Amino acid sequence: MLARTDIIQLVGRHVTLKKAGTLYKGLCPFHDEKTPSFTVSPTRNTYHCFGCGAHGHAIRFLMEVGARNFPEAVRELAQECGVEVPQSRPESPAEKEERTRKKTLTRRLLDIQDALTSFYSDALFGPRGQVARTYLANRGVSVRAAHAFRLGWATNDKTAFARFLDEKQISLEDCITLGLVMEPKTGWNGAQPLRGGYLRFRERLMFPVVDFRGDVTGYSGRILDDQVKAAKYMNSPETPIFTKGDQLYGAFTARGAARKAGRVIVVEGNVDVIALWEKGLEGTVAPMGTALTTNQTRLIKRLSQQVVCIMDGDAAGEKAAFASLTPFLEVGIQPRAVMLPQGSDPDSFIGQRGVQAFQDMIDGSSPLMDLFITKSQASHPADAPGKLAALRAVAPAVSQLTDALALDVYIARLVTELDLSEDIVRRALEEATRAPKSVAKPTPAEPRFNSVEYMPPDVGPPEFAQNPPYMGPNLADEYPQTPVHAPTFFVSGYLEQMLVFIMQYPELVVPMEARGGHKYLTQPDLIAFFHSLYRDVNAGKMPNVDRILANLNSTEVVGFLRGLQSRPPSVEADRVQEAFEDAMIRLERGALEDERRTLSIEIREAFGVDPDRCAELNEKLNSIRARLNGLGARDTEGAG
Repeated sequence: MLARTDIIQLVGRHVTLKKAGTLYKGLCPFHDEKTPSFTVSPTRNTYHCFGCGAHGHAIRFLMEVGARNFPEAVRELAQECGVEVPQSRPESPAEKEERTRKKTLTRRLLDIQDALTSFYSDALFGPRGQVARTYLANRGVSVRAAHAFRLGWATNDKTAFARFLDEKQISLEDCITLGLVMEPKTGWNGAQPLRGGYLRFRERLMFPVVDFRGDVTGYSGRILDDQVKAAKYMNSPETPIFTKGDQLYGAFTARGAARKAGRVIVVEGNVDVIALWEKGLEGTVAPMGTALTTNQTRLIKRLSQQVVCIMDGDAAGEKAAFASLTPFLEVGIQPRAVMLPQGSDPDSFIGQRGVQAFQDMIDGSSPLMDLFITKSQASHPADAPGKLAALRAVAPAVSQLTDALALDVYIARLVTELDLSEDIVRRALEEATRAPKSVAKPTPAEPRFNSVEYMPPDVGPPEFAQNPPYMGPNLADEYPQTPVHAPTFFVSGYLEQMLVFIMQYPELVVPMEARGGHKYLTQPDLIAFFHSLYRDVNAGKMPNVDRILANLNSTEVVGFLRGLQSRPPSVEADRVQEAFEDAMIRLERGALEDERRTLSIEIREAFGVDPDRCAELNEKLNSIRARLNGLGARDTEGAG
């Protein structure tokens, strides 16, 4: 698939390239520069920036420039090349038909909302959009920003809406599925426009929710007439393409900017995102809904692992920011935060003090965990019950830290500031760890071969990379591996390879369990991790790997597994099933060979001493040899 990709054409969609000898050069899309240091090699099919060190092939470029995860980048590239990406397990004809149906439905609904967004945009800039244009002008939103965010205006003109559907040949049923048209209380009536149905969004300023790929997945509509008794904001309902807790407002406009800035700014509302974009802070997003979800923090992590939360200067802003701490920690992010002055939001703060003051405030932001601990301590009395209450308030968040050094730092801080013994603090953290935790709602999505959000580490050009550790056959030479510190518990090379597979492709935990691969795990937390992952996948859920890791007791095991998770994919997507089967055979053969050697030693020791025992061991040895021969036959079949 990579060989079929014209990387010059792919990169050229985002970067103006000029030929320079055998290479092509341009301004790097991943950091700000005035002199081109970004090069693309058509012979090697790779890109490299001598300024920031960005390097990779076509898949990685799509991931970096568009904040796509690995499966999305592979699917997009495969579609362009005309290559079908196989599923992680064989599909029945019925399953394949259902997957195709869902894919067709998804694309059709996305296309409808793309057309509808243009319809709303035309209304905004037409005669009936004056009230919305006035509101935007008063909020300092320029025409340029309105176009960039595809803002629109929804009237209550059902006749115009119905005419638009006819012109675009859009079915009313699809609009009902998208929640755009609602069934009337008196029932459908074919003699009326929209069969008597009414519009969900009426007289509202429309904020399309655009995902990383540029598709409009849903809407947020703001009512402008404060006299109307209705919710100020109304979002699209849950549909086949929209789940509020899985979306970020501003994700599409923030993609490249967050990468260049090296951080992403998280604000509370849609208008805040646009206001900061206007001021040059384009790497800004806002959660859809009042509470940040774990799925949303995964999306934020794809933009940058450095996060600054902007807390509006009121109790609600503070509460929302502190509530976001747990979802961030669940995906391995320790966010920073700033609290705006009382009554301020980002737009008003910049209006009063200027962009530089806002930028300085972000640069001086504090860890959100520190602010949370300080607030909790101040909210409780300094007596013994108050100290324990403050400790229990922060323990659920602190207990989720998987970095052993960071955990020790915060334990030391709690011991000092609350004047409690380390034993009491650690017992409170253990108590919080045992307490039931909420589980993020699985993201409805089309079938995928990798459910883990993957963000590759930065690596240099292949010629300067260290040799990767051996990980068995079928490994692409261009993937330098992230080193993993050797654990004190024993993990064979074959078993480590299998663990890499299930960390990167969790669906493979099911065939691994069916083949008995889990029996080779001996460390208790590795066993617990495997069974938790298997339970989720086998039940048809999208596994929350970060949550499972957070519930393990051994920080060494967590660090080991995170190291495996951070490795770049060890094989191309279209070879996953083949490579998994090969690795499974090698794991089985390695275990059988170890057992064979042990039996041979025991037979030598029993020979001439215990004939019955010797015969019993010989029988076992013959069984092992037969199983090894069987694996050899399977190897031969695979080679053919």
